Amino acid sequence: MLDAGLWLGKGTLLAAGRSLGQSVECEVRVEPEDGAATLTGTWVAEGQVPVEFSMRFARNEEGTWTLGAMAGGLRLQGTAKLDSPPNLALLWNDAGNLHLTAALFAIGGGGYGCRGFVRDGERVQTWEIAFRLKQEVVRGPNVVSLHRRRPR
Repeated sequence: MLDAGLWLGKGTLLAAGRSLGQSVECEVRVEPEDGAATLTGTWVAEGQVPVEFSMRFARNEEGTWTLGAMAGGLRLQGTAKLDSPPNLALLWNDAGNLHLTAALFAIGGGGYGCRGFVRDGERVQTWEIAFRLKQEVVRGPNVVSLHRRRPR
Protein backbone atom coordinates (compact mmCIF):
# COMPACT_ATOMS: atom_id res chain seq x y z
CA MET A 1 0.00 0.00 0.00
CA LEU A 2 2.83 2.43 0.82
CA ASP A 3 5.19 3.45 -1.95
CA ALA A 4 8.92 3.06 -1.43
CA GLY A 5 10.66 6.10 0.00
CA LEU A 6 10.72 8.35 3.02
CA TRP A 7 7.36 9.10 4.65
CA LEU A 8 6.95 11.96 7.14
CA GLY A 9 4.21 11.84 9.74
CA LYS A 10 2.66 14.16 12.32
CA GLY A 11 -0.02 13.37 14.83
CA THR A 12 -1.01 12.96 18.47
CA LEU A 13 -0.75 10.47 21.31
CA LEU A 14 -3.55 10.60 23.89
CA ALA A 15 -3.61 8.77 27.22
CA ALA A 16 -6.95 7.58 28.62
CA GLY A 17 -8.42 10.11 31.05
CA ARG A 18 -6.47 13.06 29.61
CA SER A 19 -7.96 15.81 27.50
CA LEU A 20 -4.82 17.08 25.75
CA GLY A 21 -2.84 14.99 23.30
CA GLN A 22 0.92 14.89 23.04
CA SER A 23 2.35 15.86 19.64
CA VAL A 24 4.31 13.16 17.81
CA GLU A 25 6.41 13.15 14.66
CA CYS A 26 7.59 10.16 12.72
CA GLU A 27 9.92 9.43 9.81
CA VAL A 28 9.54 6.06 8.09
CA ARG A 29 11.59 4.65 5.25
CA VAL A 30 9.63 2.03 3.30
CA GLU A 31 11.59 -0.62 1.39
CA PRO A 32 9.24 -3.07 -0.39
CA GLU A 33 10.42 -6.49 -1.56
CA ASP A 34 8.65 -9.35 -3.30
CA GLY A 35 6.00 -10.48 -0.78
CA ALA A 36 7.52 -8.44 2.06
CA ALA A 37 8.42 -4.94 3.21
CA THR A 38 10.76 -3.39 5.76
CA LEU A 39 9.99 -0.12 7.55
CA THR A 40 12.66 1.71 9.54
CA GLY A 41 12.36 5.05 11.23
CA THR A 42 12.19 7.28 14.25
CA TRP A 43 9.22 8.18 16.49
CA VAL A 44 9.45 11.36 18.59
CA ALA A 45 6.82 12.34 21.15
CA GLU A 46 6.86 15.95 22.36
CA GLY A 47 9.34 16.34 25.22
CA GLN A 48 10.59 12.74 24.88
CA VAL A 49 13.73 11.10 23.56
CA PRO A 50 13.45 9.87 19.93
CA VAL A 51 12.80 6.13 19.58
CA GLU A 52 14.20 4.23 16.61
CA PHE A 53 12.12 1.36 15.28
CA SER A 54 12.07 -1.24 12.55
CA MET A 55 9.26 -3.43 11.30
CA ARG A 56 9.15 -6.33 8.87
CA PHE A 57 6.00 -7.42 7.01
CA ALA A 58 5.92 -10.76 5.17
CA ARG A 59 3.04 -12.56 3.44
CA ASN A 60 2.09 -15.88 5.00
CA GLU A 61 0.18 -18.97 3.80
CA GLU A 62 -3.13 -17.84 5.37
CA GLY A 63 -3.40 -14.78 3.12
CA THR A 64 -2.47 -12.35 5.89
CA TRP A 65 0.85 -10.79 6.86
CA THR A 66 3.23 -11.80 9.64
CA LEU A 67 4.79 -8.85 11.48
CA GLY A 68 7.92 -8.42 13.56
CA ALA A 69 8.83 -5.10 15.18
CA MET A 70 11.55 -3.66 17.38
CA ALA A 71 11.30 -0.25 19.07
CA GLY A 72 13.75 0.82 21.73
CA GLY A 73 14.07 -2.27 23.92
CA LEU A 74 10.70 -3.73 22.86
CA ARG A 75 10.24 -6.71 20.59
CA LEU A 76 6.78 -7.33 19.18
CA GLN A 77 5.24 -9.84 16.82
CA GLY A 78 1.87 -9.84 15.19
CA THR A 79 -0.42 -10.30 12.26
CA ALA A 80 -2.11 -7.96 9.78
CA LYS A 81 -4.64 -7.85 6.97
CA LEU A 82 -3.20 -5.42 4.43
CA ASP A 83 -4.56 -6.38 1.02
CA SER A 84 -7.77 -4.29 1.13
CA PRO A 85 -9.48 -1.75 3.39
CA PRO A 86 -9.77 -1.76 6.26
CA ASN A 87 -6.05 -2.47 6.68
CA LEU A 88 -5.62 -3.73 10.25
CA ALA A 89 -2.72 -4.94 12.39
CA LEU A 90 -2.33 -6.39 15.88
CA LEU A 91 1.03 -6.65 17.67
CA TRP A 92 1.95 -8.03 21.11
CA ASN A 93 5.02 -8.82 23.21
CA ASP A 94 6.05 -12.30 24.41
CA ALA A 95 4.82 -11.64 27.94
CA GLY A 96 1.36 -10.77 26.61
CA ASN A 97 1.08 -7.57 28.66
CA LEU A 98 1.63 -5.14 25.75
CA HIS A 99 -0.79 -4.95 22.80
CA LEU A 100 -0.85 -2.51 19.90
CA THR A 101 -3.50 -2.14 17.19
CA ALA A 102 -3.22 -0.10 14.02
CA ALA A 103 -5.47 0.78 11.08
CA LEU A 104 -3.99 2.23 7.89
CA PHE A 105 -6.21 4.16 5.46
CA ALA A 106 -5.96 6.61 2.57
CA ILE A 107 -6.52 10.30 3.30
CA GLY A 108 -6.95 13.27 0.97
CA GLY A 109 -3.98 14.61 -0.95
CA GLY A 110 -2.28 11.27 -1.55
CA GLY A 111 -1.33 10.57 2.06
CA TYR A 112 -2.20 7.89 4.56
CA GLY A 113 -3.59 7.96 8.05
CA CYS A 114 -2.64 5.50 10.75
CA ARG A 115 -4.44 5.25 14.07
CA GLY A 116 -4.69 2.77 16.84
CA PHE A 117 -4.41 1.85 20.50
CA VAL A 118 -1.58 0.65 22.68
CA ARG A 119 -2.26 -1.11 25.97
CA ASP A 120 0.62 -1.57 28.39
CA GLY A 121 -0.69 -3.37 31.47
CA GLU A 122 -3.59 -1.21 32.66
CA ARG A 123 -2.50 1.94 30.77
CA VAL A 124 -4.27 2.60 27.46
CA GLN A 125 -3.25 5.23 24.90
CA THR A 126 -4.63 6.07 21.48
CA TRP A 127 -2.68 7.65 18.65
CA GLU A 128 -3.16 8.92 15.13
CA ILE A 129 -0.67 10.10 12.53
CA ALA A 130 -1.03 11.47 8.98
CA PHE A 131 1.80 10.44 6.61
CA ARG A 132 2.96 12.11 3.41
CA LEU A 133 5.67 10.89 1.03
CA LYS A 134 8.66 13.23 1.06
CA GLN A 135 9.47 14.32 -2.47
CA GLU A 136 13.08 14.11 -3.53
CA VAL A 137 14.14 17.25 -5.40
CA VAL A 138 16.15 16.64 -8.58
CA ARG A 139 18.57 19.49 -9.26
CA GLY A 140 21.39 20.11 -11.67
CA PRO A 141 22.31 22.18 -14.70
CA ASN A 142 19.70 21.91 -17.42
CA VAL A 143 17.78 19.21 -15.57
CA VAL A 144 14.02 19.17 -15.78
CA SER A 145 12.16 16.77 -13.53
CA LEU A 146 8.89 15.43 -14.87
CA HIS A 147 8.34 13.41 -11.71
CA ARG A 148 4.79 14.08 -10.48
CA ARG A 149 4.68 15.82 -7.13
CA ARG A 150 2.00 15.05 -4.59
CA PRO A 151 0.37 18.03 -2.86
CA ARG A 152 1.28 18.59 0.77
